[in-house]
Amino acid sequence: MSRPVRTLITLSFVFILARHADAQNCVGVAKVSNTALARATVATGLGGGTGGPLFVTAPPGDKSRIFIVGQGGLIRQLARGAAPTAWTVFLDISARLTHAGDEQGLLGLAFDPNFATNGFFYVYYTRLSDGNDMLSRFRTLDGTPNTVGDPASETVLYRIVDTEDNHNGGWLSFGPDGFLYIGEGDGGGGGDQHGTCGNGQNTSTMLGKILRIDPNGIAGNPPDCGLDAGPYTIPASNPLADGHGGNCDEIFAYGLRNPWRNSFDASNGDIYVADVGQGCWEEVDWIPVGTSGQNFGWRNFEGSHCYNPSQGCSATSSAADGCAPACNDPAPSGDPIPNGTHLPIYNYSSSVNPQCAITGGYVYRGCRMTNFQGKYFYGDYCAGIVQSFIPGSGVPNTFETWAGISSGMSNSLTSFGTDAQGEIYFCDRKGTVYMILPPLTDVEVSGEGAADQLRLDKSGAWTWEDINFTSRQLTTSYHVYRANVADDVFNAGEVFDCVFQTTGTTWPAGGDPASPAPNSFFAYVVTALNGATQSSPGGTPVRTLGAASCP
Repeated sequence: MSRPVRTLITLSFVFILARHADAQNCVGVAKVSNTALARATVATGLGGGTGGPLFVTAPPGDKSRIFIVGQGGLIRQLARGAAPTAWTVFLDISARLTHAGDEQGLLGLAFDPNFATNGFFYVYYTRLSDGNDMLSRFRTLDGTPNTVGDPASETVLYRIVDTEDNHNGGWLSFGPDGFLYIGEGDGGGGGDQHGTCGNGQNTSTMLGKILRIDPNGIAGNPPDCGLDAGPYTIPASNPLADGHGGNCDEIFAYGLRNPWRNSFDASNGDIYVADVGQGCWEEVDWIPVGTSGQNFGWRNFEGSHCYNPSQGCSATSSAADGCAPACNDPAPSGDPIPNGTHLPIYNYSSSVNPQCAITGGYVYRGCRMTNFQGKYFYGDYCAGIVQSFIPGSGVPNTFETWAGISSGMSNSLTSFGTDAQGEIYFCDRKGTVYMILPPLTDVEVSGEGAADQLRLDKSGAWTWEDINFTSRQLTTSYHVYRANVADDVFNAGEVFDCVFQTTGTTWPAGGDPASPAPNSFFAYVVTALNGATQSSPGGTPVRTLGAASCP
Protein backbone atom coordinates (compact mmCIF):
# COMPACT_ATOMS: atom_id res chain seq x y z
CA MET A 1 0.00 0.00 0.00
CA SER A 2 1.42 3.37 -1.00
CA ARG A 3 0.51 6.60 0.76
CA PRO A 4 1.52 10.28 0.33
CA VAL A 5 4.25 11.45 2.63
CA ARG A 6 1.89 13.53 4.77
CA THR A 7 -0.46 10.74 5.72
CA LEU A 8 -1.12 10.26 9.42
CA ILE A 9 -2.58 6.96 10.59
CA THR A 10 -4.50 7.15 13.87
CA LEU A 11 -5.74 3.85 15.19
CA SER A 12 -9.42 3.02 15.75
CA PHE A 13 -11.29 6.01 14.40
CA VAL A 14 -14.33 4.29 12.94
CA PHE A 15 -17.05 6.94 13.02
CA ILE A 16 -20.06 5.02 14.33
CA LEU A 17 -22.36 6.83 16.77
CA ALA A 18 -24.18 5.27 19.70
CA ARG A 19 -27.81 4.20 19.34
CA HIS A 20 -29.28 7.45 20.63
CA ALA A 21 -26.63 9.76 19.28
CA ASP A 22 -29.06 12.27 17.81
CA ALA A 23 -30.83 12.79 21.13
CA GLN A 24 -27.79 12.65 23.35
CA ASN A 25 -25.17 14.25 21.14
CA CYS A 26 -22.64 11.45 21.48
CA VAL A 27 -20.16 12.76 18.93
CA GLY A 28 -16.75 13.03 20.56
CA VAL A 29 -17.16 10.19 23.06
CA ALA A 30 -15.37 6.95 22.23
CA LYS A 31 -17.47 3.90 23.05
CA VAL A 32 -16.07 1.44 25.59
CA SER A 33 -16.79 -2.27 26.05
CA ASN A 34 -16.05 -2.30 29.77
CA THR A 35 -17.51 -4.79 32.23
CA ALA A 36 -16.16 -3.15 35.41
CA LEU A 37 -17.18 0.29 36.71
CA ALA A 38 -15.27 3.14 38.31
CA ARG A 39 -16.34 6.45 39.79
CA ALA A 40 -14.97 9.92 39.29
CA THR A 41 -15.35 12.78 41.76
CA VAL A 42 -17.18 15.50 39.87
CA ALA A 43 -18.12 18.08 42.51
CA THR A 44 -17.15 18.67 46.13
CA GLY A 45 -17.79 21.24 48.84
CA LEU A 46 -21.56 21.15 48.33
CA GLY A 47 -22.55 21.18 51.98
CA GLY A 48 -23.79 18.25 54.00
CA GLY A 49 -26.78 16.87 55.83
CA THR A 50 -30.07 18.52 54.90
CA GLY A 51 -28.14 21.05 52.79
CA GLY A 52 -26.31 18.46 50.70
CA PRO A 53 -26.70 17.45 47.04
CA LEU A 54 -29.92 15.72 45.98
CA PHE A 55 -29.97 15.67 42.19
CA VAL A 56 -27.92 16.16 39.01
CA THR A 57 -29.35 17.17 35.64
CA ALA A 58 -28.66 19.26 32.54
CA PRO A 59 -30.73 21.25 30.04
CA PRO A 60 -31.71 19.36 26.88
CA GLY A 61 -28.77 19.08 24.49
CA ASP A 62 -26.39 21.06 26.73
CA LYS A 63 -23.30 18.88 27.15
CA SER A 64 -21.16 21.76 28.40
CA ARG A 65 -22.29 21.63 32.05
CA ILE A 66 -24.34 19.96 34.75
CA PHE A 67 -26.62 21.42 37.42
CA ILE A 68 -26.62 20.20 41.02
CA VAL A 69 -29.64 20.60 43.30
CA GLY A 70 -28.79 21.27 46.95
CA GLN A 71 -31.42 20.45 49.56
CA GLY A 72 -30.63 23.69 51.38
CA GLY A 73 -31.90 25.82 48.47
CA LEU A 74 -28.97 26.28 46.10
CA ILE A 75 -28.81 25.16 42.47
CA ARG A 76 -25.19 25.10 41.32
CA GLN A 77 -23.77 24.76 37.82
CA LEU A 78 -20.45 23.17 36.95
CA ALA A 79 -18.73 23.36 33.59
CA ARG A 80 -17.75 20.08 32.04
CA GLY A 81 -14.15 19.18 32.79
CA ALA A 82 -13.85 21.89 35.45
CA ALA A 83 -12.32 21.29 38.87
CA PRO A 84 -14.71 19.79 41.45
CA THR A 85 -14.81 23.05 43.42
CA ALA A 86 -15.22 25.33 40.39
CA TRP A 87 -19.03 25.35 40.56
CA THR A 88 -21.01 28.59 40.65
CA VAL A 89 -24.45 29.36 42.04
CA PHE A 90 -27.22 29.36 39.42
CA LEU A 91 -30.15 30.04 41.78
CA ASP A 92 -30.47 30.68 45.51
CA ILE A 93 -33.93 30.32 47.07
CA SER A 94 -32.70 29.21 50.49
CA ALA A 95 -34.62 32.01 52.21
CA ARG A 96 -37.95 30.71 50.84
CA LEU A 97 -37.85 27.13 52.00
CA THR A 98 -37.46 24.97 55.05
CA HIS A 99 -35.18 21.97 55.28
CA ALA A 100 -35.59 21.59 59.02
CA GLY A 101 -37.19 18.22 58.43
CA ASP A 102 -34.89 15.52 57.12
CA GLU A 103 -36.90 15.19 53.89
CA GLN A 104 -37.77 18.85 53.32
CA GLY A 105 -36.01 21.47 51.22
CA LEU A 106 -35.28 22.02 47.55
CA LEU A 107 -36.14 18.61 46.11
CA GLY A 108 -36.54 18.80 42.33
CA LEU A 109 -35.46 20.60 39.14
CA ALA A 110 -36.50 20.26 35.51
CA PHE A 111 -35.50 22.40 32.55
CA ASP A 112 -38.14 23.36 30.03
CA PRO A 113 -37.72 21.50 26.71
CA ASN A 114 -37.33 24.98 25.16
CA PHE A 115 -34.93 26.26 27.81
CA ALA A 116 -32.46 27.33 25.12
CA THR A 117 -34.98 29.91 23.84
CA ASN A 118 -37.22 30.76 26.80
CA GLY A 119 -34.94 30.30 29.84
CA PHE A 120 -37.69 28.54 31.85
CA PHE A 121 -36.98 25.97 34.53
CA TYR A 122 -39.14 24.39 37.24
CA VAL A 123 -38.37 23.66 40.88
CA TYR A 124 -40.09 21.81 43.70
CA TYR A 125 -39.55 22.84 47.33
CA THR A 126 -41.16 22.94 50.79
CA ARG A 127 -42.23 26.44 51.78
CA LEU A 128 -40.65 28.07 54.84
CA SER A 129 -43.83 29.43 56.40
CA ASP A 130 -45.85 26.21 56.54
CA GLY A 131 -43.97 23.33 54.91
CA ASN A 132 -46.42 23.21 51.99
CA ASP A 133 -45.24 21.56 48.78
CA MET A 134 -44.56 24.16 46.08
CA LEU A 135 -44.14 23.74 42.33
CA SER A 136 -42.82 26.93 40.72
CA ARG A 137 -41.42 28.15 37.44
CA PHE A 138 -38.40 30.46 37.26
CA ARG A 139 -36.63 32.16 34.37
CA THR A 140 -33.05 33.15 33.73
CA LEU A 141 -32.20 36.84 34.02
CA ASP A 142 -32.41 37.52 30.29
CA GLY A 143 -34.43 34.54 29.11
CA THR A 144 -31.44 32.83 27.55
CA PRO A 145 -29.53 29.78 28.84
CA ASN A 146 -26.38 31.83 29.32
CA THR A 147 -27.30 33.73 32.49
CA VAL A 148 -28.18 32.69 36.04
CA GLY A 149 -31.67 32.09 37.36
CA ASP A 150 -33.67 35.12 38.47
CA PRO A 151 -35.09 34.61 42.01
CA ALA A 152 -37.60 37.41 41.37
CA SER A 153 -39.12 35.55 38.39
CA GLU A 154 -40.97 32.92 40.44
CA THR A 155 -44.42 31.94 39.22
CA VAL A 156 -46.22 29.45 41.46
CA LEU A 157 -47.89 26.65 39.50
CA TYR A 158 -49.46 25.01 42.52
CA ARG A 159 -49.30 24.55 46.28
CA ILE A 160 -50.30 21.46 48.26
CA VAL A 161 -51.06 21.62 51.98
CA ASP A 162 -48.67 19.24 53.73
CA THR A 163 -48.83 19.06 57.51
CA GLU A 164 -45.97 16.57 57.99
CA ASP A 165 -42.27 17.13 57.32
CA ASN A 166 -41.58 13.84 55.52
CA HIS A 167 -42.70 11.98 52.36
CA ASN A 168 -42.55 15.06 50.15
CA GLY A 169 -41.53 13.36 46.90
CA GLY A 170 -40.20 16.13 44.70
CA TRP A 171 -39.26 14.43 41.42
CA LEU A 172 -39.72 16.61 38.33
CA SER A 173 -39.19 15.62 34.71
CA PHE A 174 -40.55 16.45 31.30
CA GLY A 175 -41.75 13.40 29.44
CA PRO A 176 -41.36 12.66 25.75
CA ASP A 177 -44.90 14.03 25.33
CA GLY A 178 -43.72 17.48 26.44
CA PHE A 179 -45.76 17.41 29.67
CA LEU A 180 -44.33 17.92 33.16
CA TYR A 181 -44.44 14.93 35.53
CA ILE A 182 -44.26 15.34 39.34
CA GLY A 183 -43.79 12.78 42.11
CA GLU A 184 -45.78 13.56 45.28
CA GLY A 185 -45.40 11.73 48.59
CA ASP A 186 -48.40 10.64 50.67
CA GLY A 187 -48.27 13.59 53.07
CA GLY A 188 -46.02 12.05 55.69
CA GLY A 189 -46.28 10.50 59.09
CA GLY A 190 -46.22 6.73 59.46
CA GLY A 191 -48.54 4.36 57.61
CA ASP A 192 -50.36 7.06 55.57
CA GLN A 193 -52.97 7.53 58.29
CA HIS A 194 -54.81 10.25 56.40
CA GLY A 195 -58.52 9.61 56.16
CA THR A 196 -60.03 6.15 56.01
CA CYS A 197 -57.50 4.45 53.72
CA GLY A 198 -54.75 7.00 53.29
CA ASN A 199 -53.91 9.62 50.70
CA GLY A 200 -52.35 7.02 48.41
CA GLN A 201 -55.78 5.53 47.62
CA ASN A 202 -57.67 8.83 47.73
CA THR A 203 -57.99 10.22 44.21
CA SER A 204 -59.41 13.52 45.47
CA THR A 205 -55.97 14.57 46.71
CA MET A 206 -52.73 15.08 44.81
CA LEU A 207 -50.66 13.45 47.57
CA GLY A 208 -49.28 9.93 47.04
CA LYS A 209 -49.37 10.29 43.26
CA ILE A 210 -47.52 10.79 40.00
CA LEU A 211 -49.02 13.95 38.47
CA ARG A 212 -48.94 15.18 34.88
CA ILE A 213 -49.64 18.74 33.79
CA ASP A 214 -49.09 21.00 30.80
CA PRO A 215 -47.14 23.99 32.18
CA ASN A 216 -47.56 25.91 28.93
CA GLY A 217 -51.28 26.16 29.56
CA ILE A 218 -52.07 25.94 25.86
CA ALA A 219 -54.79 23.28 25.73
CA GLY A 220 -56.76 20.96 27.98
CA ASN A 221 -58.76 21.52 31.14
CA PRO A 222 -57.99 24.15 33.82
CA PRO A 223 -56.25 23.15 37.08
CA ASP A 224 -58.37 21.06 39.45
CA CYS A 225 -56.81 20.32 42.86
CA GLY A 226 -53.72 22.53 43.05
CA LEU A 227 -54.04 25.54 45.36
CA ASP A 228 -52.76 28.95 44.19
CA ALA A 229 -52.96 27.38 40.74
CA GLY A 230 -50.88 29.13 38.12
CA PRO A 231 -50.44 28.77 34.37
CA TYR A 232 -50.99 25.09 33.71
CA THR A 233 -53.70 22.96 32.21
CA ILE A 234 -54.66 19.30 32.43
CA PRO A 235 -53.70 17.15 29.43
CA ALA A 236 -56.86 15.77 27.87
CA SER A 237 -55.43 12.24 28.04
CA ASN A 238 -54.94 12.22 31.83
CA PRO A 239 -56.63 9.02 33.01
CA LEU A 240 -58.84 10.34 35.85
CA ALA A 241 -59.79 13.73 34.40
CA ASP A 242 -63.48 14.37 35.19
CA GLY A 243 -63.62 18.15 35.58
CA HIS A 244 -63.74 20.08 38.86
CA GLY A 245 -64.48 18.02 41.95
CA GLY A 246 -64.33 14.26 42.14
CA ASN A 247 -60.93 12.96 41.06
CA CYS A 248 -57.94 15.28 40.87
CA ASP A 249 -57.51 15.71 37.14
CA GLU A 250 -53.76 16.14 37.61
CA ILE A 251 -53.32 12.44 38.58
CA PHE A 252 -51.37 10.21 36.20
CA ALA A 253 -50.83 7.24 38.57
CA TYR A 254 -51.52 6.67 42.27
CA GLY A 255 -51.11 4.41 45.29
CA LEU A 256 -47.60 5.62 46.22
CA ARG A 257 -45.96 6.30 49.56
CA ASN A 258 -42.90 8.39 48.76
CA PRO A 259 -41.62 8.07 45.17
CA TRP A 260 -37.88 8.76 45.44
CA ARG A 261 -36.67 8.87 42.67
CA ASN A 262 -38.33 8.26 39.30
CA SER A 263 -37.09 8.42 35.72
CA PHE A 264 -37.93 8.02 32.06
CA ASP A 265 -36.15 5.47 29.94
CA ALA A 266 -34.65 7.69 27.23
CA SER A 267 -34.93 4.84 24.74
CA ASN A 268 -38.68 4.20 24.84
CA GLY A 269 -40.41 6.54 27.31
CA ASP A 270 -41.16 3.92 29.99
CA ILE A 271 -41.29 5.30 33.55
CA TYR A 272 -39.56 3.66 36.53
CA VAL A 273 -40.86 4.65 39.97
CA ALA A 274 -38.85 3.82 43.09
CA ASP A 275 -41.25 3.96 46.05
CA VAL A 276 -39.79 4.04 49.56
CA GLY A 277 -41.49 1.59 51.92
CA GLN A 278 -42.78 1.95 55.46
CA GLY A 279 -40.18 -0.39 56.91
CA CYS A 280 -40.86 -3.75 55.31
CA TRP A 281 -40.53 -3.58 51.51
CA GLU A 282 -38.89 -1.25 49.00
CA GLU A 283 -40.22 -1.34 45.45
CA VAL A 284 -39.63 -0.41 41.82
CA ASP A 285 -42.78 0.16 39.77
CA TRP A 286 -43.00 0.24 35.99
CA ILE A 287 -45.27 2.36 33.78
CA PRO A 288 -44.93 1.22 30.15
CA VAL A 289 -45.06 4.09 27.67
CA GLY A 290 -48.58 4.81 26.49
CA THR A 291 -50.25 3.57 29.70
CA SER A 292 -51.51 5.49 32.73
CA GLY A 293 -53.90 5.29 35.67
CA GLN A 294 -52.01 2.55 37.50
CA ASN A 295 -52.79 1.98 41.19
CA PHE A 296 -49.59 0.75 42.86
CA GLY A 297 -51.39 -0.26 46.03
CA TRP A 298 -50.17 1.86 48.95
CA ARG A 299 -51.39 1.70 51.66
CA ASN A 300 -53.15 -1.62 51.07
CA PHE A 301 -49.89 -2.94 49.69
CA GLU A 302 -46.26 -2.29 50.60
CA GLY A 303 -44.40 -3.71 47.65
CA SER A 304 -46.22 -6.91 46.69
CA HIS A 305 -47.23 -7.60 50.31
CA CYS A 306 -50.25 -6.58 52.37
CA TYR A 307 -50.02 -3.63 54.70
CA ASN A 308 -52.21 -1.96 57.27
CA PRO A 309 -51.08 0.40 60.05
CA SER A 310 -52.38 -1.76 62.90
CA GLN A 311 -50.38 -4.85 61.86
CA GLY A 312 -47.40 -3.42 59.94
CA CYS A 313 -45.02 -5.99 58.46
CA SER A 314 -47.07 -8.90 59.82
CA ALA A 315 -50.22 -7.91 57.90
CA THR A 316 -51.87 -10.63 55.86
CA SER A 317 -54.84 -8.55 54.75
CA SER A 318 -55.93 -4.94 54.45
CA ALA A 319 -59.34 -5.82 55.87
CA ALA A 320 -58.23 -4.71 59.34
CA ASP A 321 -58.69 -1.14 58.15
CA GLY A 322 -61.88 -1.81 56.27
CA CYS A 323 -60.19 -0.61 53.09
CA ALA A 324 -61.03 -1.64 49.56
CA PRO A 325 -59.86 -3.10 47.32
CA ALA A 326 -59.01 -5.99 49.62
CA CYS A 327 -55.47 -7.32 49.82
CA ASN A 328 -54.49 -10.94 50.23
CA ASP A 329 -50.99 -12.02 51.17
CA PRO A 330 -49.15 -13.44 49.38
CA ALA A 331 -50.52 -11.45 46.44
CA PRO A 332 -51.76 -13.31 43.37
CA SER A 333 -49.46 -13.30 40.39
CA GLY A 334 -50.18 -11.12 37.40
CA ASP A 335 -50.29 -7.41 36.73
CA PRO A 336 -52.76 -6.02 37.46
CA ILE A 337 -53.92 -8.46 40.12
CA PRO A 338 -57.69 -9.06 40.35
CA ASN A 339 -58.38 -6.08 42.65
CA GLY A 340 -56.89 -3.66 40.11
CA THR A 341 -53.60 -3.01 41.88
CA HIS A 342 -50.39 -3.15 39.86
CA LEU A 343 -47.61 -5.03 41.59
CA PRO A 344 -44.03 -3.72 41.50
CA ILE A 345 -41.65 -5.32 39.06
CA TYR A 346 -39.16 -5.65 41.92
CA ASN A 347 -39.24 -5.37 45.70
CA TYR A 348 -36.75 -6.16 48.43
CA SER A 349 -36.88 -6.29 52.21
CA SER A 350 -35.90 -3.08 53.98
CA SER A 351 -36.05 -4.79 57.36
CA VAL A 352 -32.70 -6.50 56.74
CA ASN A 353 -29.86 -4.30 58.02
CA PRO A 354 -28.32 -2.16 56.54
CA GLN A 355 -31.05 -1.64 53.92
CA CYS A 356 -33.76 0.88 54.72
CA ALA A 357 -34.89 3.06 51.80
CA ILE A 358 -34.61 2.71 48.03
CA THR A 359 -33.02 5.47 45.96
CA GLY A 360 -34.31 5.20 42.42
CA GLY A 361 -32.11 5.80 39.40
CA TYR A 362 -32.00 5.44 35.63
CA VAL A 363 -31.89 2.96 32.81
CA TYR A 364 -28.48 3.60 31.26
CA ARG A 365 -28.72 5.06 27.76
CA GLY A 366 -25.46 6.96 27.77
CA CYS A 367 -22.87 7.40 25.08
CA ARG A 368 -19.87 5.68 26.60
CA MET A 369 -20.54 2.19 27.96
CA THR A 370 -21.97 -0.16 25.32
CA ASN A 371 -22.17 -3.19 27.63
CA PHE A 372 -24.35 -1.32 30.12
CA GLN A 373 -27.06 -0.18 27.72
CA GLY A 374 -30.46 -1.07 29.21
CA LYS A 375 -29.31 -1.65 32.81
CA TYR A 376 -31.37 0.10 35.51
CA PHE A 377 -29.14 1.63 38.20
CA TYR A 378 -30.53 2.26 41.69
CA GLY A 379 -29.37 2.11 45.29
CA ASP A 380 -30.34 2.09 48.94
CA TYR A 381 -29.89 5.21 51.07
CA CYS A 382 -28.80 3.39 54.22
CA ALA A 383 -26.77 0.59 52.68
CA GLY A 384 -25.14 3.17 50.41
CA ILE A 385 -24.55 0.62 47.64
CA VAL A 386 -25.21 1.15 43.92
CA GLN A 387 -26.96 -1.80 42.28
CA SER A 388 -28.43 -2.61 38.87
CA PHE A 389 -30.71 -4.97 37.01
CA ILE A 390 -32.00 -5.35 33.47
CA PRO A 391 -35.73 -4.46 33.52
CA GLY A 392 -36.65 -7.00 30.85
CA SER A 393 -40.07 -5.51 29.98
CA GLY A 394 -41.29 -5.88 33.54
CA VAL A 395 -39.37 -9.05 34.41
CA PRO A 396 -36.04 -7.95 35.98
CA ASN A 397 -32.95 -10.09 35.58
CA THR A 398 -29.15 -9.94 35.88
CA PHE A 399 -28.96 -8.31 39.31
CA GLU A 400 -25.55 -6.85 40.19
CA THR A 401 -24.05 -4.95 43.11
CA TRP A 402 -21.38 -2.31 42.46
CA ALA A 403 -19.91 -1.91 45.93
CA GLY A 404 -16.60 -0.62 44.62
CA ILE A 405 -18.03 2.59 43.18
CA SER A 406 -20.15 3.42 46.23
CA SER A 407 -17.82 2.77 49.15
CA GLY A 408 -18.15 5.12 52.10
CA MET A 409 -21.75 6.13 51.35
CA SER A 410 -23.70 4.49 54.17
CA ASN A 411 -26.71 6.66 55.08
CA SER A 412 -25.87 9.19 52.37
CA LEU A 413 -26.79 7.89 48.88
CA THR A 414 -29.48 10.46 48.16
CA SER A 415 -30.05 10.49 44.41
CA PHE A 416 -29.00 9.66 40.87
CA GLY A 417 -29.01 11.93 37.84
CA THR A 418 -27.87 12.19 34.23
CA ASP A 419 -26.17 14.71 31.99
CA ALA A 420 -27.26 15.64 28.47
CA GLN A 421 -25.47 12.58 27.07
CA GLY A 422 -27.17 10.11 29.38
CA GLU A 423 -24.16 9.39 31.60
CA ILE A 424 -25.14 8.63 35.20
CA TYR A 425 -24.16 10.53 38.36
CA PHE A 426 -24.95 9.88 42.01
CA CYS A 427 -25.02 12.11 45.08
CA ASP A 428 -23.40 11.67 48.46
CA ARG A 429 -25.34 13.69 51.02
CA LYS A 430 -22.11 14.54 52.78
CA GLY A 431 -21.31 16.97 49.95
CA THR A 432 -19.95 15.13 46.90
CA VAL A 433 -21.22 14.20 43.43
CA TYR A 434 -19.75 11.23 41.56
CA MET A 435 -19.99 10.02 37.97
CA ILE A 436 -20.21 6.36 36.95
CA LEU A 437 -17.68 5.62 34.22
CA PRO A 438 -15.37 2.90 32.87
CA PRO A 439 -11.97 2.29 34.46
CA LEU A 440 -9.25 4.21 32.63
CA THR A 441 -7.73 0.88 31.64
CA ASP A 442 -10.76 0.36 29.34
CA VAL A 443 -10.98 3.87 27.82
CA GLU A 444 -9.21 4.14 24.49
CA VAL A 445 -8.06 7.65 23.61
CA SER A 446 -9.73 8.66 20.33
CA GLY A 447 -11.42 5.32 19.97
CA GLU A 448 -14.57 4.52 18.03
CA GLY A 449 -17.03 7.41 18.05
CA ALA A 450 -14.64 10.22 19.02
CA ALA A 451 -14.78 11.85 15.58
CA ASP A 452 -14.87 15.47 16.67
CA GLN A 453 -11.76 15.04 18.83
CA LEU A 454 -9.47 14.03 15.96
CA ARG A 455 -7.43 16.04 13.46
CA LEU A 456 -6.25 13.74 10.69
CA ASP A 457 -4.08 16.18 8.76
CA LYS A 458 -0.88 18.15 9.29
CA SER A 459 -2.35 21.65 9.11
CA GLY A 460 -2.14 22.87 12.66
CA ALA A 461 -1.70 20.84 15.82
CA TRP A 462 -2.63 17.17 15.95
CA THR A 463 -5.26 16.55 18.66
CA TRP A 464 -6.91 13.64 20.43
CA GLU A 465 -9.76 13.07 22.85
CA ASP A 466 -9.69 15.04 26.09
CA ILE A 467 -10.50 12.29 28.56
CA ASN A 468 -10.83 14.80 31.40
CA PHE A 469 -13.56 16.58 29.44
CA THR A 470 -15.48 13.66 28.00
CA SER A 471 -15.34 11.28 30.98
CA ARG A 472 -13.90 13.27 33.90
CA GLN A 473 -11.01 10.82 34.05
CA LEU A 474 -8.39 12.81 35.91
CA THR A 475 -5.41 12.15 33.67
CA THR A 476 -1.93 13.36 34.53
CA SER A 477 -0.43 13.01 31.06
CA TYR A 478 -0.84 11.69 27.53
CA HIS A 479 1.83 9.59 25.79
CA VAL A 480 2.22 9.46 22.01
CA TYR A 481 3.74 6.28 20.58
CA ARG A 482 5.05 5.88 17.02
CA ALA A 483 5.80 2.87 14.84
CA ASN A 484 8.22 3.55 11.98
CA VAL A 485 6.89 1.39 9.18
CA ALA A 486 9.95 1.49 6.93
CA ASP A 487 8.70 -1.15 4.50
CA ASP A 488 5.38 0.71 3.97
CA VAL A 489 3.46 -2.30 5.26
CA PHE A 490 1.92 -2.06 8.72
CA ASN A 491 1.97 -5.34 10.62
CA ALA A 492 0.03 -6.21 13.78
CA GLY A 493 3.26 -6.95 15.59
CA GLU A 494 4.89 -3.58 14.99
CA VAL A 495 6.39 -2.13 18.18
CA PHE A 496 5.45 1.43 19.14
CA ASP A 497 7.92 3.61 21.05
CA CYS A 498 6.97 6.70 23.04
CA VAL A 499 8.07 9.86 21.24
CA PHE A 500 6.17 12.60 23.06
CA GLN A 501 4.34 13.27 26.33
CA THR A 502 2.17 16.17 27.39
CA THR A 503 -0.48 17.14 29.93
CA GLY A 504 -2.64 18.55 27.14
CA THR A 505 -4.36 17.06 24.13
CA THR A 506 -2.28 18.50 21.28
CA TRP A 507 0.97 17.76 19.50
CA PRO A 508 2.78 20.84 18.19
CA ALA A 509 1.61 22.39 14.94
CA GLY A 510 3.21 20.65 11.97
CA GLY A 511 2.91 17.25 13.63
CA ASP A 512 5.77 14.80 13.95
CA PRO A 513 9.15 16.48 13.25
CA ALA A 514 10.46 13.10 12.09
CA SER A 515 8.24 13.28 9.03
CA PRO A 516 7.95 9.98 7.13
CA ALA A 517 10.08 9.55 4.07
CA PRO A 518 8.46 9.65 0.62
CA ASN A 519 6.23 6.69 -0.11
CA SER A 520 6.13 5.59 3.54
CA PHE A 521 4.12 6.47 6.58
CA PHE A 522 4.02 6.34 10.38
CA ALA A 523 1.33 4.89 12.69
CA TYR A 524 0.56 6.31 16.12
CA VAL A 525 -1.08 5.32 19.40
CA VAL A 526 -2.02 7.80 22.14
CA THR A 527 -2.53 6.63 25.73
CA ALA A 528 -3.65 8.46 28.86
CA LEU A 529 -2.22 7.98 32.36
CA ASN A 530 -3.63 8.93 35.75
CA GLY A 531 -2.17 9.59 39.18
CA ALA A 532 -2.54 5.93 40.11
CA THR A 533 -0.15 5.04 37.25
CA GLN A 534 -2.97 3.37 35.34
CA SER A 535 -2.90 3.67 31.57
CA SER A 536 -5.56 3.53 28.90
CA PRO A 537 -5.19 0.68 26.37
CA GLY A 538 -3.01 1.01 23.31
CA GLY A 539 -5.54 0.92 20.50
CA THR A 540 -7.98 -1.67 19.17
CA PRO A 541 -6.67 -4.23 18.68
CA VAL A 542 -4.13 -3.52 21.42
CA ARG A 543 -0.74 -2.61 19.94
CA THR A 544 2.65 -3.55 21.31
CA LEU A 545 4.05 -0.58 23.21
CA GLY A 546 7.78 -0.28 23.77
CA ALA A 547 9.64 1.81 26.32
CA ALA A 548 7.31 3.79 28.59
CA SER A 549 9.84 6.59 29.08
CA CYS A 550 9.08 9.58 26.89
CA PRO A 551 11.12 12.58 25.75
